[in-house]
Amino acid sequence: MTWDMLPALLPLLALFVGSVTVLFLPARRALPFGAWCGLLVIGLIWWPGISSEVPAPLVSSGGFAKVCTTLWALIGAATCLLANRCCLNRRLERREFAALILFAVFGMAILSASTSLVSLFLGLEAMTLAFYVLVAFNRENPTGAEAGLKYLLPGFLASALLSFGIALVYAATGSFDLPEAVLLSAAVAPMSSVALLGWALILSAAAFKASLAPFHLWTPDVYQGAPSPVAGLLASGSKGAVIAALLGSMPLALLDPMRPLLAGLAALSMIIGTFAALPQTNIKRMLAYSSVVHMGYLVLALLADQQTGIQAGMFYVITYGAATVAAFGLVASMSDSGGEPENYAALDGLARRSPWRAGLFTCVLLSLAGFPPLAGFMGKFVLFGAALESGYLWLVILALLSSLVSCYYYLRPIIRMFNVASKEGGGAPVNGGERLVFALCAAVILIAGTYPAPFFRLVANMLP
Repeated sequence: MTWDMLPALLPLLALFVGSVTVLFLPARRALPFGAWCGLLVIGLIWWPGISSEVPAPLVSSGGFAKVCTTLWALIGAATCLLANRCCLNRRLERREFAALILFAVFGMAILSASTSLVSLFLGLEAMTLAFYVLVAFNRENPTGAEAGLKYLLPGFLASALLSFGIALVYAATGSFDLPEAVLLSAAVAPMSSVALLGWALILSAAAFKASLAPFHLWTPDVYQGAPSPVAGLLASGSKGAVIAALLGSMPLALLDPMRPLLAGLAALSMIIGTFAALPQTNIKRMLAYSSVVHMGYLVLALLADQQTGIQAGMFYVITYGAATVAAFGLVASMSDSGGEPENYAALDGLARRSPWRAGLFTCVLLSLAGFPPLAGFMGKFVLFGAALESGYLWLVILALLSSLVSCYYYLRPIIRMFNVASKEGGGAPVNGGERLVFALCAAVILIAGTYPAPFFRLVANMLP
């Protein structure tokens, strides 16, 4: 490493230093500092005088890495702003909470920018280590402790699969460099059995982290037990970083034997996630199973032509991330000292008690369902179109059917919100941070659905 490489590493260093610095601040300033740190990282990424043309070791500093790190920093800043109410109500330590959020974003940034199998492992483990603690952060909540354990055990298994897979790929190719390892594996026909097993193990570990079926069993319990802001970060940032790594630095679809495995994961995720979400009456469990379905949709981007798939996949990650952060943020904003609203019954009459919450929640759920003219519809349109161009007609038909059935479990809570049998009392007042996050998420959902050109240009410019 040389001094010329330092500017490319400044955003990562800022996240790491920020995660340590916040521990020495007064508790009331910790979460706002975490949000400002995320904005500082975005400034370092795009400031012309700081950006470097010299590539950093193990990680990319190109357009794809910049857009991904910007997205994770924004989601991390939003999580810090949404977590303040949760920490105050449950008397959680805000300094450690903010430090863990920044460290999780640090891991996401390394993961999505990885150019080496080594940095892939380090980024994934750094991110996951922070989530192990964040999921079970509320020690007085037995459900949270159970959720932490159910996330920890599959996480250990995924780490073992990943490390063993990396060892096999290195044994077969002699390289830790991701693009080189993929090309060397694809150059031999038929592919070496050692390389094939290694890539299959790496894909299994990624499927665990992205909660693709049948590796999704931890997801509903973890989402239910974790604080809502953490669940939102886990659903949008963590899974998005895994998909981004598969899209950008590790195009497994270039390996012909991996395509059937990817198609199978997509089909299983859409089928199992859809039918598991139908009978749910718990808000967070429904969102958990629906996230399994959305990850199945995103696998279609991995199967499409690489450049088209990257553009469609990252656009979908952006739109899905905005809707998911808003959904879990709304749940967190309705919490009090007794906890968060759990079941659909807590939403009864919300349109009368808090009309703007009901309106935003309706907008978010309709976007996730894919109703026009919201961002979810445009995201599915470009994603399914990319898969159709690549010849995966049967997967696109399955995705359309899954999206159609999903309207049922997205419309159920909407009906409860506008139910005539309203509960008495108004919703808890929102703070300035929550109001800012909800406004930004609503803007993304509406603008990306009605005028998506700026988002398409942003995603297109990140490609070489």
